[in-house]
Amino acid sequence: MKDWKECKLGDVVESANTGLDAIKRAPIVEYDTGIKCLRIQDVSQSKKYNDWGFTKIEERNFNKFQLKKNDIFIARTGASIGVNKFVKEDTNAVFNNGLIRVRVNVNLSDPKYIFYNVCSKYYREYIESISGGTSTQPNMQINALLRFEIFLPPLPEQRVIAAILSSLDDKIDLLHRQNKTLEAMAETLFRQWFVNNDELRMQNDEWKIGKLGDIATFYNGKSRPTEFGTIPIYGGNGILGYTNISNYSGKSIIIGRVGAYCGSLYFENKDIWISDNALLVKANNEKQTFFLLYLLKSLELNSMAEGSSHPLLTQTLLKSIDISIPPDKQIELFDNQLNLWTNKIDANNKQIRTLEKLRDNLLPKLMSGEVRVAV
Repeated sequence: MKDWKECKLGDVVESANTGLDAIKRAPIVEYDTGIKCLRIQDVSQSKKYNDWGFTKIEERNFNKFQLKKNDIFIARTGASIGVNKFVKEDTNAVFNNGLIRVRVNVNLSDPKYIFYNVCSKYYREYIESISGGTSTQPNMQINALLRFEIFLPPLPEQRVIAAILSSLDDKIDLLHRQNKTLEAMAETLFRQWFVNNDELRMQNDEWKIGKLGDIATFYNGKSRPTEFGTIPIYGGNGILGYTNISNYSGKSIIIGRVGAYCGSLYFENKDIWISDNALLVKANNEKQTFFLLYLLKSLELNSMAEGSSHPLLTQTLLKSIDISIPPDKQIELFDNQLNLWTNKIDANNKQIRTLEKLRDNLLPKLMSGEVRVAV
């Protein structure tokens, strides 16, 4: 490693600055201006460009604060301090003052290599050490960020390291996009067969009018166990933790029953523990589980909850919801198709976990020189 140098982030940075004032100079507006604004929540929640808010700004500010290829953005305040994003291409967007934009001097370092340095555990430890302010509102100064120490191999080696890690991230992103596509296909198929098909429904006298309780059975959750294990514990907001015992198994639909996450839906096909902040739903005919899941999604359960200050979904309310019940044969055809797509999603998720583990194990070793690459 004689050709590797120790340096600070600031040594390879061309510029580092915060963005536009979020209220006065880059406010979020409800109409399409053609220009988006990148904010902390967009970075921390990994939102896609289409989900960013629109903003209205002066042309000179757009030119100065536009997102450009190879820009690195880092949250400088709040609970998400330190989270970051790499920009792959020029984007019709600006950023606000909750973020720091770092532009790397490409003659000294590869921008993607620097980005992976600010994805490391050493970086996270450093951010925790320099986060000033109160415990509820930490903040970070640009100068402190630029003092972060990194190892800098020769530029060709930086590019190879970045390419290896990027290839893993690209594969992970592809698998996530495949899953999103399959989920969208499932929702479209449900709407085509069971929602937007009134003419076919009127011609088929096998359709029935009934209650949700006619096709599903509901169960209450129980207090969260204290034992630790590998079995997921579900509450209204998804997985709360893990335990070594289960109270339900098999194809299961979980519904958040109380509070802000009332009506949230989750699906599992394994041993689980349902807490008392959630309800379990089982299809009376297991071959109709996916039809039941997408039916529940279409019902917008949160809007049906009782109580405004502390919304609540009860078994009695859910069982009494009026529904149209298609013929069993049509439901089971839908479920057969969803089984194929769900198996593909599960296989993708397993591969994602494997690739993420490989990337996370490899990243610190590549960045420290413990693992060297051929150039």
